[in-house]
Amino acid sequence: MKLKRAIEMGQYYLIVNLDKKEVIDPHKFGDGAKLLEFGNSSSGTMCGLAILLADGNNRGGGDLHSDNPIIGSWAGNRIVITGDYADTGKFLIDDRGRNLYDYADENYRDISFEVVDALMEDKWIKEDLEKNDFYKDMRKKYEKKVSVNTD
Repeated sequence: MKLKRAIEMGQYYLIVNLDKKEVIDPHKFGDGAKLLEFGNSSSGTMCGLAILLADGNNRGGGDLHSDNPIIGSWAGNRIVITGDYADTGKFLIDDRGRNLYDYADENYRDISFEVVDALMEDKWIKEDLEKNDFYKDMRKKYEKKVSVNTD
Protein backbone atom coordinates (compact mmCIF):
# COMPACT_ATOMS: atom_id res chain seq x y z
CA MET A 1 0.00 0.00 0.00
CA LYS A 2 2.74 2.47 0.92
CA LEU A 3 4.61 1.87 -2.36
CA LYS A 4 1.43 2.30 -4.38
CA ARG A 5 0.73 5.61 -2.59
CA ALA A 6 4.31 6.76 -3.28
CA ILE A 7 3.94 6.06 -6.98
CA GLU A 8 0.59 7.84 -7.17
CA MET A 9 1.40 10.89 -5.01
CA GLY A 10 5.13 11.27 -5.33
CA GLN A 11 7.77 11.24 -2.67
CA TYR A 12 9.22 14.27 -0.90
CA TYR A 13 12.85 14.43 0.14
CA LEU A 14 15.19 16.06 2.63
CA ILE A 15 18.96 16.09 2.41
CA VAL A 16 20.29 14.86 5.73
CA ASN A 17 23.73 15.06 7.31
CA LEU A 18 23.87 12.07 9.66
CA ASP A 19 27.08 13.25 11.34
CA LYS A 20 26.07 16.84 12.10
CA LYS A 21 22.36 16.09 12.56
CA GLU A 22 21.41 18.81 10.09
CA VAL A 23 19.05 18.95 7.13
CA ILE A 24 18.39 21.08 4.10
CA ASP A 25 14.86 21.27 2.71
CA PRO A 26 14.45 21.77 -1.06
CA HIS A 27 11.31 23.85 -0.55
CA LYS A 28 13.33 26.50 1.27
CA PHE A 29 15.52 26.94 -1.82
CA GLY A 30 12.43 27.56 -3.94
CA ASP A 31 12.55 24.06 -5.41
CA GLY A 32 10.03 21.28 -5.41
CA ALA A 33 10.76 18.54 -2.87
CA LYS A 34 10.52 15.62 -5.29
CA LEU A 35 13.86 14.14 -6.31
CA LEU A 36 13.87 15.24 -9.93
CA GLU A 37 12.39 18.64 -9.10
CA PHE A 38 15.27 19.76 -6.90
CA GLY A 39 17.84 17.57 -8.60
CA ASN A 40 17.46 19.62 -11.75
CA SER A 41 17.57 23.13 -10.25
CA SER A 42 20.38 25.50 -11.13
CA SER A 43 20.58 27.99 -8.25
CA GLY A 44 18.77 26.02 -5.58
CA THR A 45 19.15 22.87 -3.56
CA MET A 46 21.92 21.18 -5.53
CA CYS A 47 23.99 24.37 -5.58
CA GLY A 48 23.45 24.59 -1.82
CA LEU A 49 24.58 20.99 -1.39
CA ALA A 50 27.63 21.70 -3.54
CA ILE A 51 28.81 24.53 -1.29
CA LEU A 52 28.19 22.43 1.82
CA LEU A 53 30.40 19.66 0.41
CA ALA A 54 33.05 21.92 -1.13
CA ASP A 55 36.61 21.49 0.10
CA GLY A 56 38.85 24.41 -0.82
CA ASN A 57 36.28 27.01 -1.86
CA ASN A 58 37.23 30.63 -2.65
CA ARG A 59 40.54 29.83 -4.28
CA GLY A 60 39.73 30.42 -7.93
CA GLY A 61 37.30 31.44 -10.62
CA GLY A 62 33.94 29.71 -10.45
CA ASP A 63 34.06 29.39 -6.67
CA LEU A 64 31.64 31.13 -4.36
CA HIS A 65 33.75 34.10 -3.33
CA SER A 66 32.97 34.01 0.36
CA ASP A 67 34.55 32.94 3.61
CA ASN A 68 31.17 32.02 5.09
CA PRO A 69 31.87 29.15 7.55
CA ILE A 70 28.90 27.12 6.31
CA ILE A 71 30.76 26.54 3.03
CA GLY A 72 32.49 23.17 3.24
CA SER A 73 30.92 22.40 6.62
CA TRP A 74 29.58 19.04 5.35
CA ALA A 75 32.75 17.97 3.53
CA GLY A 76 33.61 14.39 4.49
CA ASN A 77 30.31 13.73 6.33
CA ARG A 78 27.76 10.99 5.71
CA ILE A 79 24.94 12.51 3.63
CA VAL A 80 21.62 10.88 2.70
CA ILE A 81 18.89 12.16 0.40
CA THR A 82 15.95 10.56 2.15
CA GLY A 83 12.30 10.38 1.17
CA ASP A 84 9.16 10.42 3.25
CA TYR A 85 8.40 6.87 2.01
CA ALA A 86 11.88 5.57 2.89
CA ASP A 87 12.36 2.34 4.83
CA THR A 88 11.85 2.48 8.58
CA GLY A 89 14.91 2.05 10.78
CA LYS A 90 17.42 2.55 8.00
CA PHE A 91 20.29 4.86 9.09
CA LEU A 92 18.78 5.19 12.57
CA ILE A 93 20.17 3.81 15.79
CA ASP A 94 17.88 5.64 18.25
CA ASP A 95 14.46 5.14 16.68
CA ARG A 96 14.18 2.11 14.43
CA GLY A 97 10.37 2.37 14.22
CA ARG A 98 10.51 5.49 12.01
CA ASN A 99 12.16 6.46 8.78
CA LEU A 100 15.02 8.94 8.54
CA TYR A 101 12.90 11.59 6.81
CA ASP A 102 10.41 11.81 9.70
CA TYR A 103 13.08 11.50 12.40
CA ALA A 104 15.37 14.15 10.88
CA ASP A 105 12.47 16.50 10.18
CA GLU A 106 11.60 16.49 13.88
CA ASN A 107 15.03 16.17 15.49
CA TYR A 108 17.74 17.64 13.25
CA ARG A 109 18.59 21.30 12.74
CA ASP A 110 17.37 22.80 9.47
CA ILE A 111 20.16 24.95 8.02
CA SER A 112 18.46 25.64 4.69
CA PHE A 113 18.21 29.41 5.03
CA GLU A 114 21.79 29.67 6.33
CA VAL A 115 22.89 27.93 3.13
CA VAL A 116 20.62 30.13 1.00
CA ASP A 117 22.14 33.22 2.66
CA ALA A 118 25.62 31.99 1.73
CA LEU A 119 24.50 31.34 -1.86
CA MET A 120 23.03 34.82 -2.06
CA GLU A 121 26.49 36.29 -1.57
CA ASP A 122 26.81 35.60 -5.31
CA LYS A 123 24.93 38.31 -7.21
CA TRP A 124 23.75 35.95 -9.99
CA ILE A 125 22.35 33.37 -7.59
CA LYS A 126 20.76 36.14 -5.52
CA GLU A 127 19.08 37.47 -8.64
CA ASP A 128 17.73 34.00 -9.52
CA LEU A 129 16.39 33.36 -6.03
CA GLU A 130 14.80 36.78 -5.71
CA LYS A 131 12.76 36.04 -8.87
CA ASN A 132 11.48 32.76 -7.41
CA ASP A 133 8.03 33.38 -5.88
CA PHE A 134 7.99 30.01 -4.13
CA TYR A 135 11.31 30.85 -2.39
CA LYS A 136 10.02 34.30 -1.38
CA ASP A 137 6.87 32.76 0.15
CA MET A 138 8.89 30.17 2.08
CA ARG A 139 11.24 32.88 3.36
CA LYS A 140 8.35 35.08 4.53
CA LYS A 141 6.79 32.15 6.43
CA TYR A 142 10.15 31.36 8.03
CA GLU A 143 10.82 34.97 9.05
CA LYS A 144 7.30 35.31 10.46
CA LYS A 145 7.75 32.09 12.47
CA VAL A 146 11.15 33.25 13.78
CA SER A 147 9.82 36.66 14.82
CA VAL A 148 6.91 35.04 16.68
CA ASN A 149 9.31 32.70 18.51
CA THR A 150 11.65 35.53 19.55
CA ASP A 151 8.95 37.93 20.77
